[in-house]
Amino acid sequence: MREIHIWIAAAVLLVIISLSASVIGAGQSCIPCGDSCYDPAKQSCCKGQVYDGLRWGVCRDVCYNLEKQVCCNGIPVNGTRCLPTCGNSFYNPITQSCCKGEPKDGLLWGVCGGVCYDLTNETCCNNQIYPGTGWQKCGDSCYNMNNQSCCLGKVYDGKGYTKCGDTCYNPKTETCCKGKVIEGKVECAY
Repeated sequence: MREIHIWIAAAVLLVIISLSASVIGAGQSCIPCGDSCYDPAKQSCCKGQVYDGLRWGVCRDVCYNLEKQVCCNGIPVNGTRCLPTCGNSFYNPITQSCCKGEPKDGLLWGVCGGVCYDLTNETCCNNQIYPGTGWQKCGDSCYNMNNQSCCLGKVYDGKGYTKCGDTCYNPKTETCCKGKVIEGKVECAY
């Protein structure tokens, strides 16, 4: 009889262990995701792939982390806000400009002859880009006001060239007398 009690006790213990294992296993779930499974308490399933974390979404057919990224025009972007687009890229309007569909560093960009140029250190004159600032149109060409002069539509090296009759002269080294240019600084007799 004692053996029967041992057998009964063993059978009861076996049933208790089986029930305990199934109750413990019921708390853990494995939900199918593609070819594997995931735990929805700490993972996400996105387009058949398992990702760690609970906040994953789809942005134009691509999975992205909703905690670290935003979906901007169908492209996942790191950060919390969308930046404006420039061509096929994003750019930061606080530090960049968009010129002809291309992000450029700096805020002052323009177009000259169909080409982007930096307004802070270049000048557009006659649809051509010149280095530096201070370029102006003079007739059919351009001159740099910092070291050249424009007089009667012609460019002269040096500053200060002035009209004298139908020509130009440098008042520092020449004299204009009755519409004629005279070499040197001389008195003009009227």
